[in-house]
Amino acid sequence: MTTADPIYPPPSYRETRRETIIAFIRAAGFGQLITAGGGTPRATGVPFLVRETGETLVLEAHLQRGNPQWRAIGEEALALFQGPHAYVHPGWYETKRRDGKAVPTWNYITVQARGAIEVFEGDEAWLRGHLAALTGAHEAGRPDPWSMADAPPGYVEALMRGIVGVRLTVAALDGRWKINQNHPEANRLGVIAGLTADGKAGAREMAAIMAAREAEHGR
Repeated sequence: MTTADPIYPPPSYRETRRETIIAFIRAAGFGQLITAGGGTPRATGVPFLVRETGETLVLEAHLQRGNPQWRAIGEEALALFQGPHAYVHPGWYETKRRDGKAVPTWNYITVQARGAIEVFEGDEAWLRGHLAALTGAHEAGRPDPWSMADAPPGYVEALMRGIVGVRLTVAALDGRWKINQNHPEANRLGVIAGLTADGKAGAREMAAIMAAREAEHGR
């Protein structure tokens, strides 16, 4: 599996630990399947199933049959997963108070997975296995987990005729954790405090991630 470009993103933002990236994809569960087959860029938001066999990482998903993306999907695809993100106010930086040297930025976490893409059209066995594993992953731990066997006879089979499966075999992973790693500690702590007090969506989640990273590196 290849690594990301050595220049961009900057090394301080790059997450290269395979287990951390895959854990993030599993937790996200939902991402954008991006293709450019036929010269037309297309993206569809889909739930992804993660499968690992040794060093091989596969992402499975399904598309509605009426979605034109699968008919001109091309040979390669990109799966994009978005994590927490938040605007960073310059006034949270110690350097802003000291010498005015501060500008706004945006903190975020994203993962890109790129590789060869295959389409499974009319393959009932593949689709059934995919759907059973996908629902099983999200129903696990619930007091009343749903399974495909709970549906009336023929109901799931009828719905399956309206979808096609896709499988992306990952050749490259690109993890980006842009959380002020390039700033001095005083600035990072100021951002954590500012985000914690901010009521906007994602701010407190980003603050918790930054705080956990500070604790990890402080050991």
